[in-house]
Formats: sequence, structure tokens, C-alpha cells
Amino acid sequence: MGKQKTKGKEGELVQYITKGKAMRKLQLNTKQFHRLCILKGVYPRDPRKKKDSSKTYYHTKDVKYLAHEQLLSKFREIDSWVKKIRKATVKKDGMKAEKLKENAPSYSLHHLLRERYPRFGDALRDLDDALSMVCLFASCPSNKDYKISFDMIRMSERLWHEFELYLIVSKSVRKSFLSIKGIYYQAEIKGQEVTWLVPYQFAQHLPTDVDYSIMLTFLEFYHTLLRFVNFKLFQEVGLSYPPDLSVPTSQHISQAQVPEDNFHFDPEFQSDPDVKKIQKMHEDREASKKLFKGFVFFLGRETPRYSLELIIRSCAGEIAPDDCDQVTHQIVDRPINETRQDREYVLPQWVYDCLNFKILLPIAPYKPGCQAPPHLSPFVDYQQESHIPDRLKEIMQLKGENIELQQEEESQKKELGKIMMTKKIRNLYTRMQFSLKRKRARVERLARGMEKMEVEESNPN
Repeated sequence: MGKQKTKGKEGELVQYITKGKAMRKLQLNTKQFHRLCILKGVYPRDPRKKKDSSKTYYHTKDVKYLAHEQLLSKFREIDSWVKKIRKATVKKDGMKAEKLKENAPSYSLHHLLRERYPRFGDALRDLDDALSMVCLFASCPSNKDYKISFDMIRMSERLWHEFELYLIVSKSVRKSFLSIKGIYYQAEIKGQEVTWLVPYQFAQHLPTDVDYSIMLTFLEFYHTLLRFVNFKLFQEVGLSYPPDLSVPTSQHISQAQVPEDNFHFDPEFQSDPDVKKIQKMHEDREASKKLFKGFVFFLGRETPRYSLELIIRSCAGEIAPDDCDQVTHQIVDRPINETRQDREYVLPQWVYDCLNFKILLPIAPYKPGCQAPPHLSPFVDYQQESHIPDRLKEIMQLKGENIELQQEEESQKKELGKIMMTKKIRNLYTRMQFSLKRKRARVERLARGMEKMEVEESNPN
């Protein structure tokens, strides 16, 4: 006879605990519990056989992990300090309240960075959300009701400008896309691709249906993370940290000591697709670093200067005032009455498209007053899509690349990948291909409808 299992003592459900029980075990309120989970990187985990779908579950190992955190004592100390200040304020003891405010308890999150990111590459892989959050708060106004202080906004601005300075010095920007949400960027840092979103510099209105306390907890941790990353990155390029942002950018560039890339490829492994991808990244890196070398740009007032300056300087270009005789390109986004013969006039989209395709595109389609070509997203793999835009075909012809050859290589990779799949994954892949086939059919119907409408508009009679 086998060993009998006692009900409620063993099994999968015993390994999970509800949110209420976890809070009571840690002696924390809801706000403190959420804050501790965010800082420690602990998230809810539902069991496969969930009894109550309305409850939130955590793994017992995660709760034990939280129980040994040193911040628990600091949270209780802060609660006690707040109660003392409230009591002194009610008793109108101003001297005691001021003394308590001067001796406010403080804590550090540096030990959490060492726990969550044992290697610097781990921190870089988690930098996407951190940069997006910091850039978001850098464009937000301060608000006492939501506890968004002026110091938080200024710290977010400073950390973003410091990271931006490193991107310019190291020439790390690889892609950028103008979207409705904002401007997407992608940079390559120590072989790691980092993608983030920067809002447009318009007046921001804070929505009322957002829990800002949770966002501010993330922001607090991301400030510590980005400060650590900036320190390491500036150390590698030979610049002191924190940098003096009032100094011209050209002075930082002249003082930096950017290490040379040392990529060595063994011809024996040139057929390996991963090696080809690394080699392609190396070629794109070299093309981006020298894209605007020798060009001097003047940026119009109506253009997004904060974005264009980052891309142009990261691609070895220079920025100069209008009265400079060395200006070769003037970026404008409005009709120009008077032009000069010694410079080219282009729309801002030309800079972004040149960066994305790693080639100096013809300027004629980007002249002021002309309808600019479609702004294609560099984050979409059009080789996998059912429709390849005509603009992409034109650019690939300019670069001397063969679309059909690339499609044939992709199909060969797919066939080799299907051979290595298990039966379960192969069935899942087949269902995915079926949904993609329906999507292609829908795109083709829309394309035929557009062609029919264009023909009817051109022949109204």
C-alpha cells in the first residue's frame, strides 16, 4: 500500500497562497505589498487547477523570498515615522514635527539591483521598460494630488539626457520610427538591442483612471537602474559621471575614448544563420556610424530637434546654426520661399529613413512641399508578411539586394526548422500558418479593392 496523501498538506494547490494570506503573513497593507512585489520582481502565479477565479495567487516560495527582505523593517519604520508626524501635527507641536521631518528614514535599492541583475548584460536586457517609463515621466507635469513631485520629473529628464549623451558619444542608435504614440528608438549596446518609446514634446494631460502609486514605484526602481547603467556606460567610454550637461556635446565627444569593435568571423561557420545575423549587425553598425559623416545640418524651429539631433550626431553628423557657411543640409517641415544654392533642403523623414535603411536615400522625394514616401517601420519583418511595400522594393534595388533571393533563403530556413520540430510544436506551427494564410487573403482582397478604387477615380466617366 502506497503512502497516503493528507488533504490540504500536499499537491499543487498547497504550493500557492492567496494575496490576502500573503499580506497577513508579511504584516503589510495592500500598498506596501504591491510596492515590495514590484521592487523585488515578484508577480502573481496562478495554479493550473484554480479553485476561485476571482482571487489572486502567489507562489509560497515567492512569499518566503519576500519575508527575508530587509526593506520590510524600513517600511514599518516609515509607517511609524508618519504616525509620529501626524500625531505632532494634531497636537500643533510644530517644533517636534519639523525635527521629525529632518530625521526622515531613508533606504537604498542598490542591493535589489545586485539580486535581480547579477551581470551587466541582464540589466541591459531589462532596460526597455525603464527607458520608456523614465522618458514618459520626463515629459509629464508635476502634480501634488498624484504625488508626482518636481524632483522626480527633473531626475527623469537628467537620466534620459545622460543616456542620450552616451548614445551620441558611442554612436549606438540603429533604428527609429515616428508613430502615433511617440518616437521609437533602438540602440545596440554591447551587442544587446534596446528598444524604447519617447513621447512627443507636447503638453501632457494626466489621465484620472491610472494608479500612479504603482507607476511611481516602478519609476523609483528604474531611476536606480538607469543611474547604475549610465555610470557603467560612461566608465567604459572614459567619461566622468555624472557628466556636466551644460558643456557642449562636441566637448564630450572629443574627450570620450570609445573602444573599437573586435568582431572575428571564422570562415568555417559562415553558413551558420546566427553568425550571419551577427555579421549583418556588424555591417549595419559600421554603416550607421559613418552615415552622415561630413554633413552639417541646420534644424528648423518647426522640426523635432530633440530627436533629430540625437540621430544626426549618433551617425557622425554635425549641427550648426543657420548663419554657418558649412551647412550642407537644412531640415525643414514647411514651405520655403527663399533657398540657397549651397545646401540641400529636406524633410525630417529623410533622416529617419536613411538611418533605418543604412543608406543615403535620394533627396528628390523628400523636398519641402512634396508628398513624402511612406514611412516604413524598421521593426516589421516585411519578408514574413504577405505584402511587400513598393517603397521597400525601391530601396532594396538602391542597395543592390535581391528580394526573391532573400525570400528563398527564408523559406529554406523554415523547412529546416520544421524538420527539427516536435509533433506538438509542428501542429501549433501549422495552426499559426493557417491564420497567417487567412490574413494574407484578407490583405489581397483589400489591395484589389484599393486598385479598383484608384481605377474608378482616374476614369470618372
